[in-house]
Amino acid sequence: MRLSEVGETLSDWKRLLLILGSVMVLVLLWGGDAIRPMSLQRAGLRNVKTLPAPVWFMSAFIVVLTPGLLYTSLKGMDWVTGGGGDTLRALAAPQGIAYLAGIAVALGLAYMAGKAAPQSGCKLDWIDVPVGVGLLLLVAPLVLMAGDLSMLIHKSLAHGEPTQAIAHPLLQQMVDNRSDPWLWVLIATVIVGASIVEEVVYRVFVQSGFLRLTNHAWVSVIITAAIFGTMHAVGTADTKSPWYAAVTVGVLGLCCGGAFERTKRLGVPIAMHAAFNAANVAMAMWVTSPSS
Repeated sequence: MRLSEVGETLSDWKRLLLILGSVMVLVLLWGGDAIRPMSLQRAGLRNVKTLPAPVWFMSAFIVVLTPGLLYTSLKGMDWVTGGGGDTLRALAAPQGIAYLAGIAVALGLAYMAGKAAPQSGCKLDWIDVPVGVGLLLLVAPLVLMAGDLSMLIHKSLAHGEPTQAIAHPLLQQMVDNRSDPWLWVLIATVIVGASIVEEVVYRVFVQSGFLRLTNHAWVSVIITAAIFGTMHAVGTADTKSPWYAAVTVGVLGLCCGGAFERTKRLGVPIAMHAAFNAANVAMAMWVTSPSS
């Protein structure tokens, strides 16, 4: 999901502020040697050489497959969905159970990878939460700028056709069912479940696989971020985003990937992703509230 999924493109003065903010962030990151060429190499690479690249990639495949298959199976069980249909329970209950299993498998495999490759960055610590949230706040102008530019390009290519007010199916489900108690299950899966599972898949396993192949941090970060954004544009009907939303997700992945390589701590990109999704949920519920 993306911070700019709610609403249209920004007004001129807001866009100007966003551009200035983005420039300031880039200057800070450049001055801190965070985004200069070879900056991640100079900071020291994560040691992922203990495990071959196919092991990293296969681990990602297993984590993706687990909640996907379980969700598909649970959707056909009336005792889970409450009889099926278009109710929020029919979506939230299978997804909640599937993500619980996905979290267990993801963290279990990450733990084993951390044992086999102790310097691969698979450790978690509570300090990662404030660090991740702080880093998201730092790079937020860049993420928002990417969202605004992608929507401007879409409008230009589509001859002025407006972008979707809420460009993610799950967000729309939340807005349409704000009084349903199953809403909280869906919110938990988006903020907690998706953040943990996706960051373990992409940052730990996919990014580590490419780092193992290329031995170049920024190459692995960029490739993984491109895959991360693309997968959000070609997902299922319940998760697929329009291309201009996927661009923003890709930029988020770029920021999370860089943060992971620099801090070498899995909890940092998880916290960034969770805060990002939480902001999207809050904006969708607030901006589209009946009283707004």
